[in-house]
Amino acid sequence: MKVDLSELKKRLKKIKLVACDLDGTLLSSENQVGEGTMQLVKELKDHGIRFILITGRVHSASVKYAKKLGIEDPIVSLNGALVKFPEGETIKAFYLPEKKVLKALDLAERYFVNILFYSEDKVIYTPENTIFPSYIGNLEAETMEVDSYYDHTDKVLRVVFSSDRSLVLHRIAHKLEPPFFSNISTSIYPSLKYDRLTYLEVKRRGISKATGLKYVCKYYGLKRREIAGIGDFYNDLEFLKKVGVAVAMKNAIAEVRFNADYVTTKTNDEDGVSEFLEILLDAKKSA
Repeated sequence: MKVDLSELKKRLKKIKLVACDLDGTLLSSENQVGEGTMQLVKELKDHGIRFILITGRVHSASVKYAKKLGIEDPIVSLNGALVKFPEGETIKAFYLPEKKVLKALDLAERYFVNILFYSEDKVIYTPENTIFPSYIGNLEAETMEVDSYYDHTDKVLRVVFSSDRSLVLHRIAHKLEPPFFSNISTSIYPSLKYDRLTYLEVKRRGISKATGLKYVCKYYGLKRREIAGIGDFYNDLEFLKKVGVAVAMKNAIAEVRFNADYVTTKTNDEDGVSEFLEILLDAKKSA
């Protein structure tokens, strides 16, 4: 529900932290951060306002943007599965039960499908999984090629299968996720790059960007009304409903725009984030 500018500025005076999505929001189509945003993040920091990244990417694929912005606060990555400082301490990690990881390996071998792991900082794969280097390249993540997965099953945040036989992946998903009281969830989606290839993701159930943001707020002792969020896509919806001021990009999907308090007049390719940060800074200066 949109609010008028006077009400928006009134709410913005209470803001102490901005949680910003990466792809489609902070980053342009060329994975660039706008000059205006970089300058405003520094100015907001001088006014005591933190700026954090909240993303579906793996942690290592987000750190370089945190460094570019001079951010030292935690990054919420893998859609809330990991909350970790750019260099160092982990606040919260939602690992998959090792028993489920071992079962996933067994199923991958039984059905002859590709598989990889996400750890806190790296995407792990074996030489046999030849399809994944191109998949990983799109993630901008650090990688680690290993001889065997069995030495890396204890701290896995996500498992990804790939196959050109989607029915097989549905069968694997059914075996991994029983109908009642499962602590994991699965999702199946087609590759954007390879026509016949399908992916199956396995992660902890009930984890979202909102979950990760909750741990950041707890760490800093912040209340909902003191948080602003900026996003553009389905995976941003839940966390944007948990903040004091929800901002949607002009290029956001309709549902995100409908639920936002403010929609930018610029897209991610026009540095739309800086538009909101300018309004926030003005509100702080007049407080």
